[in-house]
Amino acid sequence: MQKPALPVLAAATLLFVAPVVAARVAAAQVTTSQSALDALGSGEHESAAHHAPSHDTSHGRHAARRAATAPAPSNAPAATIPAAPPAAPVFAAPVVNVPLHPPPPPPPVPVVPNAVGAATPLPDGVRITFGANASDLNPATMQALHDFAAKLKADPQARAILDAAAAGSPDDPSTPRRLALSRGLVARAVLINDGIASTRIYVRMDPNASAGTDRVDLHEQSNPDGSVQAAASPSTTPSQAPAAGSPQP
Repeated sequence: MQKPALPVLAAATLLFVAPVVAARVAAAQVTTSQSALDALGSGEHESAAHHAPSHDTSHGRHAARRAATAPAPSNAPAATIPAAPPAAPVFAAPVVNVPLHPPPPPPPVPVVPNAVGAATPLPDGVRITFGANASDLNPATMQALHDFAAKLKADPQARAILDAAAAGSPDDPSTPRRLALSRGLVARAVLINDGIASTRIYVRMDPNASAGTDRVDLHEQSNPDGSVQAAASPSTTPSQAPAAGSPQP
């Protein structure tokens, strides 16, 4: 009969303990701890302080990047447009010192005592005649060339024009041309050996020479300004008789 008392005791115990537990649970739900709140607040501040440098560091990196990419300030003056284009450059040619060697003089011209020829004065020079198919000089013609060279030396501005001619036939124009050139070079050689510069002597074929003429006309011309003067025509030859033993010109 005593066994049924156990359930009743258990139920009574539960009825007594339940309110106590409920009260404790309720007290736990409403009870607050100021220290815990202070600790929680300090933790939030510490967390904020811990994350703040990260934000500041990121901001510093962006500022450094903007400073690196920003154009540097320039102190150069503002660009101006010139009033006129610059002058063209002038290039001076290099000066090359080339030693100048005078050309060797021609060989001396021999004098042939019995050579046919005569010297006839002209208004501006002298006429030298030669024998047929010959270019030899006798003592008279050689002396006439020496005298002509002396006149050229007395006038440094003067030059010599040598008009050479030779007789020939119409069917053979080459032979008289070569003979006329040979006579002009003989007279030129005498003048050069007498001290006249070769640049002052001009040898040319006489276009006014007749078919039976064997001569060289030497004309003296003054040329201070570089102009070319016409040589005297053979028609201006004075009517003087040639030397004895020489053919008519």
